[in-house]
Amino acid sequence: MEPLATASTIPFDHTYILYNPNDLISTVCVQFSLLPIYIMVFYTSWFLITREIEPVIAVGGHLLGELTNKVVKCIVKQPRPDFHKDFGAGSYGLTYGMPSAHSQFMGFFASYYICTILMKVPLRRGGKAVGVLALGSAAFGVAFSRVYLMYHTIEQVFVGVLVGLVMGTGYFVVASLARDVGLVDWVLSWRIVRIFWVKDSYYHCYQTYKEEFEVSEERKVFRKGIMRDK
Repeated sequence: MEPLATASTIPFDHTYILYNPNDLISTVCVQFSLLPIYIMVFYTSWFLITREIEPVIAVGGHLLGELTNKVVKCIVKQPRPDFHKDFGAGSYGLTYGMPSAHSQFMGFFASYYICTILMKVPLRRGGKAVGVLALGSAAFGVAFSRVYLMYHTIEQVFVGVLVGLVMGTGYFVVASLARDVGLVDWVLSWRIVRIFWVKDSYYHCYQTYKEEFEVSEERKVFRKGIMRDK
């Protein structure tokens, strides 16, 4: 059996992070750099628990962005900063740094859900402002972490965020049109999809946490009334 560490092995881009454990900012930056992974875990949990189609649609956009990022990197061929110039040696997608995949991921995530908050979520202006600020801060934190940990230059994260913003906004428009014309409902009508009880209540009957709580309370009161009548 060949040893695991050979010339053909490369690090997994999204989880292989070098940092200074004695530097608090560096330690915090590690968590920001791992945020795209946390978000993908969240998408998976969201789908498995609720069977909503929305996380599947969002992940489709992220995968399209990841493919675009790999293609652009191989075309531009701009290396990473000197400290990580040998990062991912043997893989074109990892060796090059323009644009930053992490920053592009967060740019997409922020713009897609900022559009969702502003145009679809029934929140007051203050609530929408908080959501937009949180998404923007998360995207900035990830971009900053990639520069601070010296995996990318400022230009590489700037372009990454910009590409992500454009793709996220465009994808939101396409996804909205697909829902409006019934394309998503058509997919949900497929027999294999219906087997897993996949739905799109996120679009057809969106509820805030407050509304979900109120419905739950009404059902609880109704159930207690039935039990008393028995």
